[in-house]
Amino acid sequence: MLRAKELGRGAARSWSTLAIAATAGLAFAWPTMAGGLIYDRVDVIAGQLWRLWTGHLVHFTGNHLLWDLAVFVPAGVWLESITPPGARWFYLLATPVISLLLFFLEPGLNRYAGLSGIATGLLVLLALVQLRRDANEPRWFWLGVLLLVAAKIVLELVTRAPLVVQFDAGVRTVPLAHLGGVACALAAFPIWRRAAGPRAA
Repeated sequence: MLRAKELGRGAARSWSTLAIAATAGLAFAWPTMAGGLIYDRVDVIAGQLWRLWTGHLVHFTGNHLLWDLAVFVPAGVWLESITPPGARWFYLLATPVISLLLFFLEPGLNRYAGLSGIATGLLVLLALVQLRRDANEPRWFWLGVLLLVAAKIVLELVTRAPLVVQFDAGVRTVPLAHLGGVACALAAFPIWRRAAGPRAA
């Protein structure tokens, strides 16, 4: 597991994770700001391409924001403490990839919001990195994390309902966003592995 001293140093380097979390909180507290950021299919078609990135910062309810941050912040701080450039590139590139998947594969989805797709990808990437990075890591723990993520996505695909988040009427979960996060993590991991070199003892 991440050691206390390493965690302290890593938290100081995790400015991008904390900035994203803070912006998500600000967007929730300031609805006018959220309206200019949310993924909206019509506005994206009209040329407001920034929404492919910023839509993930918006949340529909306080419960939605709380659960997303509960996964995003610890996983992001941990991953960014291990590989700062890798985590930051993941934020930069995975967000529009997930949005474009929604755009092309969920054409009936007019609006989307939430960090859950990115958080899912972060958690999967962190688990893969930890399995590769340190031979002393408890492999059962990280394999369990991967299995739980897979089980959650399967259940969402079957039930079309969130497991823990509470949405208002008319708002549904979008498993494709979580699958997109996993796909981004699987694509990013080989790049990190080549950059990191041999596995640590």
